[in-house]
Amino acid sequence: LHLQAGKTGFWNVEVTGLDTVKALKGAKLTIGADDIKTAATFKADYLQETAGVKRLEAAKRTVSFSGDLAKDFAGLEPASYKKTDDAAVRTVLAWDEQYLYAAWDVKDSTPWVNGATDPAQMYIGGDTVDLQLGTDEKAAKDRAAAVAGDLRLSIGNCQGKPVAVLFRAVSATRKPKTFSSGVVKSYTMDFVDAVADAKAEVKTQPGKGYLVEAAIPWTALGVTPAAGLVLRGDFGATHGDLAGQRTRLRTFWSNQHTGIVDDAVFELQMEPKNWGELTLQ
Repeated sequence: LHLQAGKTGFWNVEVTGLDTVKALKGAKLTIGADDIKTAATFKADYLQETAGVKRLEAAKRTVSFSGDLAKDFAGLEPASYKKTDDAAVRTVLAWDEQYLYAAWDVKDSTPWVNGATDPAQMYIGGDTVDLQLGTDEKAAKDRAAAVAGDLRLSIGNCQGKPVAVLFRAVSATRKPKTFSSGVVKSYTMDFVDAVADAKAEVKTQPGKGYLVEAAIPWTALGVTPAAGLVLRGDFGATHGDLAGQRTRLRTFWSNQHTGIVDDAVFELQMEPKNWGELTLQ
């Protein structure tokens, strides 16, 4: 066997000894479920490190919803993110003194289907859109778990109506709900409730996707808005299975640790250390 190799110079090489090559006695390599989870964690850590700290600015304006993202948020560049081309998401934010406005444009072949009958379970029941915020500016940015001021807002289709549900892991105002999974038997959120004053409108395109436009009262979020305010946060979407009964894909703008499904607790928990920065213009 001869070959030629090199870059700035070329070498003619003769490979010898192939007649003495022998197969090495090997053993079986077993890759179990725990190994797959470990590998997924390594991948998520790498993606998170690569992503760095993401930043998005929310323009100050009052938004009226028409079901046309380009018109309603004219002049604003949505944040685009995806895990797969057929489940890509675009999100744009705006604000005024009363509301935080958010829109999610989601690709989905079975749009806006969710099998949950309890609004608090929509995040594991199929299609939802999501907003997470840290409202305490003094909280440590590298905190692994949610603290007071951290919240998650999940908007989904509950029995034909768009419903926004607020989750707070730590809250002085209590309306607790306990969740469990095969790994964690008991995980309690201090506050879980629908946001009655939130406005959400949905436009679907069969076989293609959906658009959710929402106006969320600052009072429900516990935030006093002001130009220049910087909040840690994230946003994303969940995709359900073909039957629309169970979440099968979680895609977020900043947090890359979203590979786990089939675990109601891990899918619910917030990871503030992986959030980006949202600035009110």
